[in-house]
Amino acid sequence: MAAYIDLNPVRAGLVKDPKDYRWCGYAEALGGSRRAQRGLCKAQGKPVDGWKSEGVAEAYRCLLHAEGREIKDAQNEKVLRRGVSAESARAVLAENGELSTAELVRLRVRYFTDGVVLGSREFVEGIFEAQRERFSPKRKEGGRRMTESEEPFYTLRRLRVRPLS
Repeated sequence: MAAYIDLNPVRAGLVKDPKDYRWCGYAEALGGSRRAQRGLCKAQGKPVDGWKSEGVAEAYRCLLHAEGREIKDAQNEKVLRRGVSAESARAVLAENGELSTAELVRLRVRYFTDGVVLGSREFVEGIFEAQRERFSPKRKEGGRRMTESEEPFYTLRRLRVRPLS
């Protein structure tokens, strides 16, 4: 069921790869959410701390690309079910589901860059006040606590609600 849900944005044509859709559990797990990682470990029948040690990330990526392939008619002309392109699926499977270090860093950093400003509450509030005209008059404060972080970090946008990308 997890793979079905994580593939919905691909089948809807919103993204070409499930890792690029911010609100799916797979992208959240790649972004560093321990909760999402533990959930996908359970879905794969692996120990909850096996995201890296058991290769769950790579196995799940292979599963998504194998199960989420686009299906075409017998003449290979009409798409019967949208999904991951055959070329993309072959490339992912050939790489055993591994993402490059650059891609992993991009996925981790995306949260911070999309948040516009990252820092202490005081820092974010200062930026908010300096840019007050860019925000709704209804908004009373600028800092939005990052719930995914164990540290007290704040951003200007609550990214689960209003992403930039």
